[in-house]
Amino acid sequence: MPIIMALVNKATAFFKDMYDNVLIIYAEKGIEPFKKPLLFAFPAVLILYVFFYAPLASKVKIDANRLKKSQAIAAHYADYNDAKTKLAAYQKKLPLIRDKDEWLNYMMTSTAKAHEISFDSIAAQTESEIGNFLLVSRFVSVTTTYAKFGKWVADIENSPILLKVTDVSLKKDASRAGTVRINMKLSTIFSKFGAAGGK
Repeated sequence: MPIIMALVNKATAFFKDMYDNVLIIYAEKGIEPFKKPLLFAFPAVLILYVFFYAPLASKVKIDANRLKKSQAIAAHYADYNDAKTKLAAYQKKLPLIRDKDEWLNYMMTSTAKAHEISFDSIAAQTESEIGNFLLVSRFVSVTTTYAKFGKWVADIENSPILLKVTDVSLKKDASRAGTVRINMKLSTIFSKFGAAGGK
């Protein structure tokens, strides 16, 4: 430690003497003695700046921006990881995008068949894009009993892959006791990224 302090003191004294000498020469002779050294020193300083300082400053700035981004990511990593896990869980509940032309029809007919329900009519499938998702719907008409309809809707709503009744209207069938005419809209969502799920 004393050696370092001695060196620092020596360097300080050297630069102080040099500064004093420059002031004395300037006071006696003006700027003239400094013109030549400055003329030769300027290109050297410029070269040092262009080839060393400027690229280094640029690199430091890039590294500082990277560090800033890393710190921001680190600060919100837990939230990001939690959101990613939740998104993956939701994705698993969506049918595969490759099945978009047949999945809804398959689910409607297979669940209806399980409850001995026949369709009076099935409308064409409609599709609408919402961001990175595709909402697919179909209108159907059936005539069945209250009990069968209730069990069928429960089966649809409890599907492990997303399938929902998004619109329904019932009208009592006067020609048969205990039966109702139902117009219903069934819908599901497909992820454009492709989700786990399917039939």
